Amino acid sequence: MRAFQLTLFVFLLFLSTTSQAAPKMRPYSGIGVLQLSSVGVTDAIPLYDDPGIARCCRVESSAIKELNRWLFGGERPPSLLVTTRKGDWLEVEHDDAGRTGWIMQERRWSYTPWEQYLKGKLALFLRNSPKKLTQVVPRPGASEGTPLSSKHPMKIILAQGDWAYVLLDQNSAGWIRWRDSDGRLLVGFDVPLAK
Repeated sequence: MRAFQLTLFVFLLFLSTTSQAAPKMRPYSGIGVLQLSSVGVTDAIPLYDDPGIARCCRVESSAIKELNRWLFGGERPPSLLVTTRKGDWLEVEHDDAGRTGWIMQERRWSYTPWEQYLKGKLALFLRNSPKKLTQVVPRPGASEGTPLSSKHPMKIILAQGDWAYVLLDQNSAGWIRWRDSDGRLLVGFDVPLAK
């Protein structure tokens, strides 16, 4: 009987630790965002190893919609992180492992460099961002600031390099790092809209 209780306890402990999903690794920001404004439910997008040469794979639209939902939210069009650009060709991250492939930008899609994309967006610090970087400072590069939680929304007014000037409420504003020195995102845009 004692062995059964011990086995049951270990099993329940295992279930409780596996049911808590670990936060996803913060992705590299790259150079901007590609919004796929009109991807059909059954569409699959071909990706290439090099622009226009050697098709590597196809990504299903359902996978694209789920890939960065945790980062950009479900209310916006599906979005991919762009790492490099060559003319009309964009290198995009197409899975959770950070693998990339080249895609030709279509007219119905919108590529936006980060400094333009960030302007006017509501953002939150990602839960797995380093605590020393989740603070509002009076000027870019300042080492001491006011810590913020990952639940505190910020409106981005402008972005310059790795820094963004944000409005916290009607009476307070300051600068945050929106990506770290390695180029990984510190903020996400899955902010619940007020109803």
